[in-house]
Amino acid sequence: MSLRRAFLNLWNEIKMARMMRDSAKSFQALKGKMGLNVHLGCGQDIKLGWVNIDLVSKSIPRIDPNAHPDTIFINHDLRIGLPLNNNSCKYIYSSHFFEHLKYQDGVKLMHDCYRALELGGIFRIAIPNFREIFYAYLCGDWQYFELINASKAFPEIERGTETLIDYINYAVYQHGEHRCIYDEEKLILLLHRVGFSSVAKSLYMDDIDPDSPSRRRYSLYIEAIK
Repeated sequence: MSLRRAFLNLWNEIKMARMMRDSAKSFQALKGKMGLNVHLGCGQDIKLGWVNIDLVSKSIPRIDPNAHPDTIFINHDLRIGLPLNNNSCKYIYSSHFFEHLKYQDGVKLMHDCYRALELGGIFRIAIPNFREIFYAYLCGDWQYFELINASKAFPEIERGTETLIDYINYAVYQHGEHRCIYDEEKLILLLHRVGFSSVAKSLYMDDIDPDSPSRRRYSLYIEAIK
């Protein structure tokens, strides 16, 4: 290993240690608080009045504590768990995040969500709607994929050589960022097994789901009640 590579690895470990130290302080400050709204894998989509959680190494979302004192961003690796108190949350939301986790990490996080929710609390998850995506591919439905910008989605493909399978590759793998795919049947089975009393497919909700035409078309929404 080169000296430069070793230095970069050490620097990344130091940054990770700092982030975890800071996130531990943030979670400690939430101890004893109830009725939390929590946004998992938020990226830059900060929900005001919510606890927003994601692991971000660059472009960390900035929140004005004076303008939004009830809005929190915690830089935390959710693969190691959700360190919130039992029964402390009334709503946990995630959009296009669980497919980025390995299967075991995703199921573990679902268990953590159940534990952290209060009785009657809601877990809402949005993921790519692979059943409809695959159906459109099998039907040769080019129009279904019209909201995906091919030059941005798969810039490595020479223009004029795109076929429908390129859209499938993008949806499933997203350049290696996707680790696991789910469908309606799998999610409902898993969430019931985790312990949720009621699990069902849901429709787009404009007061919580991202207002994006592509997200509306290509997403599957599931809600589970503890």
